[in-house]
Amino acid sequence: MHLKKISRNISLVSVILLLAMFCMVNSAAAQSMADADTWQYEFTIYGWFPSIDGTLKYPDPGGDISADTSDILDSLNFVFMGTFVAQKNKLSFGADVLYMDLSNSTSTTVTVNPGPGPGVPVNVTAGLGLKSWVVTGIVGYDVAQSDKNRTAVVGGFRYLDLSADMNLTGSLTRSLSGSEDFWDVIVGFRGAFMLNEKWYVPYYADIGAGQSNLTWQLYAGIGYNFSWGNIRLGYRYLEYDQDDDKFVQDLKFYGPVAGIGFRF
Repeated sequence: MHLKKISRNISLVSVILLLAMFCMVNSAAAQSMADADTWQYEFTIYGWFPSIDGTLKYPDPGGDISADTSDILDSLNFVFMGTFVAQKNKLSFGADVLYMDLSNSTSTTVTVNPGPGPGVPVNVTAGLGLKSWVVTGIVGYDVAQSDKNRTAVVGGFRYLDLSADMNLTGSLTRSLSGSEDFWDVIVGFRGAFMLNEKWYVPYYADIGAGQSNLTWQLYAGIGYNFSWGNIRLGYRYLEYDQDDDKFVQDLKFYGPVAGIGFRF
């Protein structure tokens, strides 16, 4: 378990370093191309208030123990979400980083499955702490550019790192720990539709697979432009589908988003 944790940390650091290198490379490219069209950058800080639905499956000598996160989690300890986009003409690059730390303790029902069959429901008091990193990197190319609309097709990757510790008391007493991380290739589109000179509708969608069976994401909202940047309100939905024998069998994050973006 210790070696797996070290491996996950190395993977996460590698992703962040690659994104940082990307930002530095594009910044250098912009400075060295003074006679060409300039790069435009935007950094956005978001507040996301997601609900989380999912099933976690812990191996145990008495039988696998499955818990529904939506029955337990309702307390958000900390969340950070930031997005960086660099664009020149029709070409764009983007990076999105999300970190969540959630925990709660409540009376609930878990399922104990010692073998084939639907399993046995057991009433317990469960304390669950969940931490997750979601890092996305994309390359985009505009297929539509006008005063009213700008749409780009995108391709890239998404990396999820999730760990969850659960303590059970009552009819069943256990201290359980699990973690999983996986990479997926994604494709999709993003853009904005202008309602007038100030108001616009941003949108984003992607779908992909790799170490996940399937992952997909949707975002839409309303934004208002200022000379220095913009503010946005919207709704974001992110889902992962996994096999039944995985620690993370399925996972959904969804809820309202509020952000402030800075252009430079």
